[in-house]
Parts: sequence; structure tokens; C-alpha cells
Amino acid sequence: MQKMDLVAPEFPSSIGEAGPQLGALLGPARAFIRRLSDQKLALAIGAVLFLLAAWPLSLVELPPLQDLPNHLATVTVITHPEHYPEFVANGFFKTNAALFGWLCLVGKLTGVKAAARLFVLLVLGLNALVFPQFILRFTNRRRLIVASFFIWPTIHNWFVSMGMLDFALGVPLSLLLLMAADRQRLSPTWWNGVAMAVIALADWYAHVFTLMVACMLLLVHVVQRRTWRERYTEALRMFVPLLPATALTLISLYNHMTEPVGAMTGYAVTRMMIPPWELAYNLWAEWFWGFTWLSISTFVPAAGVALYAYLRRGESPTFFSPLAFALLGALFLFLPYIATNWFHVNSRVIPYLWVAAFLRLPDRIDARFGKVLALCAGLYTVGMGIDYVRLDNDRIKFTAGMSAVPENAKLLPLIFKRKLTSENTRSLQHAWGFYVSEKQTSAPLLFAHSRSFPVMYRDPPNPQFNHLVLESFAPTMENPDWICGIMRTGGIHEQDCEGVWRRQWREFWQMATPEFDSVLMWDATPEVQALVPPEYRMVLKQEHLTIYRRTDAQASRLSPVEK
Repeated sequence: MQKMDLVAPEFPSSIGEAGPQLGALLGPARAFIRRLSDQKLALAIGAVLFLLAAWPLSLVELPPLQDLPNHLATVTVITHPEHYPEFVANGFFKTNAALFGWLCLVGKLTGVKAAARLFVLLVLGLNALVFPQFILRFTNRRRLIVASFFIWPTIHNWFVSMGMLDFALGVPLSLLLLMAADRQRLSPTWWNGVAMAVIALADWYAHVFTLMVACMLLLVHVVQRRTWRERYTEALRMFVPLLPATALTLISLYNHMTEPVGAMTGYAVTRMMIPPWELAYNLWAEWFWGFTWLSISTFVPAAGVALYAYLRRGESPTFFSPLAFALLGALFLFLPYIATNWFHVNSRVIPYLWVAAFLRLPDRIDARFGKVLALCAGLYTVGMGIDYVRLDNDRIKFTAGMSAVPENAKLLPLIFKRKLTSENTRSLQHAWGFYVSEKQTSAPLLFAHSRSFPVMYRDPPNPQFNHLVLESFAPTMENPDWICGIMRTGGIHEQDCEGVWRRQWREFWQMATPEFDSVLMWDATPEVQALVPPEYRMVLKQEHLTIYRRTDAQASRLSPVEK
């Protein structure tokens, strides 16, 4: 079978046989690639990867990332504390604070929305810069070029699509840390040590989980050294610069393990394991896949990398030996999907499993497979652009009631369907956050039950209105089926399930009506809308969106539409 060797003096003969016109085009490209140094080639590949991932941002005001509206709402709460006395700020000197520090600092200069766009570009740019450099550092020029045909979905990976931007930033920072550690163990200098310490601190600030994974990989590497002298020498060189970040990590873990629970979490039990067949699916869907089936072409490089990694599983790249690969796999299999206030816990190991696989790619691949991969990359980037526009249209539909909601309204968002166009993210789950950032409405669904968030509840709220509880209320209470199914599964035969469902809604409105003067319903069923108390009147109805206002709301707070 014909092999691709993009760094050899000549391209495969099959390409030249495609015709004189194609040969004339590829001739200058071959010469240009040959003239590039390894570092410049990695930078050139990174630039191409960045353009493939970043150009859709030019099509929309804000990227349609799932958690981003919640984060924008958080910034509004931080910058307008007088309107949100129920929340208290936790400060910015803690892990998982890079995005919020950026939004509050840069947002003063550019505006928060522009700052959010810039942060997304920063994440994409760092991914595009680091991944080629990392592969070059631990493999060679040939494998770098082959890898460039596979790694394009990792730039705008699933964590970016989810809006988990601190973690998405932490991944390339952790790879930079491994590169710095490799330099330090081979050529220890003060400058290398300082660089390693600074990168580790930046990684901790972005997300402590990525730093812990990097430290685990360094530890496994040290343990696998042949002699105690080698172990001692490399441990001293690599771990001494990590002492400041390690101390901060221990503090972060202590704070996490001593988080207030019970009333502060609405008495919700947030722990979940998922079955093995879903884990296999998540390996692709929670790293390679984008928003919809328009990015289904990412399955091709994922399957190809997985096959090559299996065939070359005996290889032992630095920091990603078979033992390290196996430990990463064990963490992915046995860590919970949800634990305490961390969601997608085991999914956070997925990037490192794929990095280990990328390092095991061959130096050459079949020419026809390379063409398929290039075609898949083109389909992917076009599909992501289309999805950006489609998901932005969903946002426009969701925020169409902005004029019907007064400034500083006590708004209750009830989101019955968390997505419209997107299939791999719940792109509308936090779209209520736009009402907070634009109208400074109340924010009952704000991430606020943990010290790891920028803000948290000053005092535990009514458990029904704790965001962990309230967020699940609407999707599960859109009709009687769910509550009846739960009761029967628990061995309770209730003849009047619909009556129980109606009673739950009645009790909910008894608590909600005094607290909220406005209600936003997205995709509510007619049965649910029929249960809205008469104290509320409908002020807007548009496709999936319905806005209600309490009839005794003060006239001074009426919206322009109502006036």
C-alpha cells in the first residue's frame, strides 16, 4: 500500500501521477516544507490548525459554548454586588479562576463579551501551538506531519464546546509543563526550573486536575527509572520546581474535600458512574465530536488513532509509557462521572489518553487514508461554521424575550428542553445567563454551591431554589410520566400519579410566586402552562419561549412592552 512520507525529499509518486497541474502546485509546497526547520514546521502546522478551529468565531457575536452564559452571569454578579446580596465572592486567587480573572480584568478594557471571545481564541491558539510542539518534542518530524492529519479536532475539543474553558486551557498548559520537565531532567538549569515552576503555577490557576495528571505522569516516569540513582536524580530535577504548585494543589484539595454539603447543595446527591459502553462512546464524543452530526467526520481520525495506538501499544514515549497509559485508562474506567461538585470527572482523563495515542502514530500512513483525513478536516471545519450559526440562532430565539423582562427583575428560568440544534452539548441550559448579563435579573441557576466557584451562596437558599435542584426540576416535571416512573421503580404504586405531579407543581408555585416577579419558560408543555398560577400573566409568547409577569409587580418596573 502507498505510504505518505511528507518529510521525505519527494512526495509519493502517486501524487505526482495525478497530473501536471497538481504537480505544479505541490512542487513549491514540497520545497517550502523542506526548507522549514522542525520548529517552524510545527508553528506552521499550528497556524493551520488554529485557522481551521477559530474561523467560526467570526460568524457570531459569542461562541455557542454551553457554560459560557453562566460564566457571563457570574461576572455580572461579581461586578454588581449591590444587586445580588444573596451571593458572596470567593476571590480570584484559587484554582479554576483563570477565565473569571480574565473576564473581570480584560472585560474592563474591551467589554465582557469581547473578553470572552478573546479567551476562547487564547484557548484555541494555545492548543494549536502546543499540540504540534509536544508531538515534535517526544517523537520526530515525520510523526509530527502524520499527526497533523489526526489532531485537528483536538483544537476546538469537546471541553471548549462545553464552555469548560479553564479546564480546556489547563490541558495545553499541562503539556507545556511536561515539555519543560523533559528539558529540566535532561539539561537542568535555573532558567528551566523557573520556567517549569511558572508553568505549573499557571496550570494550577487554570485547573488543578490537569496539574495533578501531569504530576502523576512525572511520578510514573521516575518510578520506572532503572536505578535508584536515576530515580533520585530525575525526581530532584523535576519535582523541586513543582513545590510551590504542589503546596497550592494540596490547599485546593483540602478546600474541595471540606466543601459545605447538605443545605448548601440543596441536599442533592451528586455522584454517578456510567456503564462501560457509554465510556467507550465518551472517548470519542467527549473529546473529538463537536456540536452536531455535521462534525461526524471526527470519528475517522479517532478510529485511526485508536487503531494505531493499539497496534503500537508496546512503544514507550517519554512520560507516556505503557504503564502510564494503563494508569490513565484505569482512572478513566473507575473514576465517577460525577462526584461532589465536579462533573465529567473521569472525562477529564480523556485528553491524556488521546495524547498517549497520538505519540504512538507511525512515521508514515497510507496516501489514500491521508486524503480521506484531509477531506474529513475540511468537512469538519465547514460543519462547525454552520453549527456556530445554527446554535447562535437558537440563542437569538431564547433571548427574544429580553424586551419583555424589566431591569433587575426577579426572573425564574424554567428550561424544559436544554438544547434545540446541538446534539452533543446542552447549548441552551445556561442561556438564561444572557438575561442576567443584559438586564441584571436574578440568577437562581448560577453555579454557587461551592468555594471552587467565583461566587457562592452567602447562606443556603431554599433547597428547591438551589441551582443543583432547580436546574433539574423543569426537565423532570414537564409531564407526570417521570414522577410516576420513579415511584413505580421504587416499588410504590400510586393510582393518582397525575395528582401527585399536580401537587408537586402547586407546592412549587407556592414557594416561587412570592420570590419571583417574572418567569421564563422554554419549551414548556401545555399541561405545565395550564398550571401557572393566575398571579402571573403572559406577556410574551414566541415559538418555544414564554415570559410571564406577576400581576402585582410594581408599575415602576414594568418593561417597555408592558407600558
